[in-house]
Amino acid sequence: MKILLILTLSFMLSACVSTPPGSIGSGLYTVPVGSIVKLNQPLTIPGNKARTGVQFGKATISVNQYEPYCEFLVNTIKEKTITLPAGDYRVTRVRRYEIPIAGSRPSGGTMVASSSESTAWAAQAIAPANDWLYTTAFRLESNAHPDIRQLECGNAFPAGYMMTHHITMNEFESLAGDILTLQLVGN
Repeated sequence: MKILLILTLSFMLSACVSTPPGSIGSGLYTVPVGSIVKLNQPLTIPGNKARTGVQFGKATISVNQYEPYCEFLVNTIKEKTITLPAGDYRVTRVRRYEIPIAGSRPSGGTMVASSSESTAWAAQAIAPANDWLYTTAFRLESNAHPDIRQLECGNAFPAGYMMTHHITMNEFESLAGDILTLQLVGN
């Protein structure tokens, strides 16, 4: 009886893990290296901070990670406010990752490091006690602001939420409004 139960649960789990989350559009992580992130207006980074964000089509100093967002990060923290100038920022590397960010786990629980989206799905199915942050990070370089580090775009999902995914191109366009645009290599 135990074997039948284990086999049934294994098949159910593998069906969840191998099923893509529907037709949510192409992922932002598919942006090719060499593409351009075009910042269409200057953004302010407050003193003693290393980031500034874009969300709901507006510039913001802090973002709500439970809604799609992007944040520019710089290498050097300055005491005074700095301005990230409008201009072109070339993508030199694209990475995506999933991070458990909140929630409680019974003591003695096993933590699983996620190396892929499938592992993240499996970990969530096994122990849905954590919220997950899905992030795509673009390493950037630019003559407009040589101290630029990267642009991180992400979205967090509450524990047990079934449509977890990395930001899609459609979501990026919606969150970026007129502030950011992407010029993909070859387009």
